Amino acid sequence: MEWKMGPIEDALIEDTYPHYSDVCNHCKHFRRIYGSDQGICAAFPDRIPDEIWLGRNDHKQPYPGDHGILFEERKPK
Repeated sequence: MEWKMGPIEDALIEDTYPHYSDVCNHCKHFRRIYGSDQGICAAFPDRIPDEIWLGRNDHKQPYPGDHGILFEERKPK
């Protein structure tokens, strides 16, 4: 299957970065960094990898550097 660019990748080419992640924003480990375009989580305390942030990887399987912490659905309060 050939991978095609979409709106997120087009935005990256224009030097902007998505403020929302279809994966991370729904994970209980995600924390938004005030004033930042991205966030951090328990798995990636320094920076969430682009592959996960951009939704190319759902992080339900181990990923290098994730400290054994995987995606877990955030439960509504």
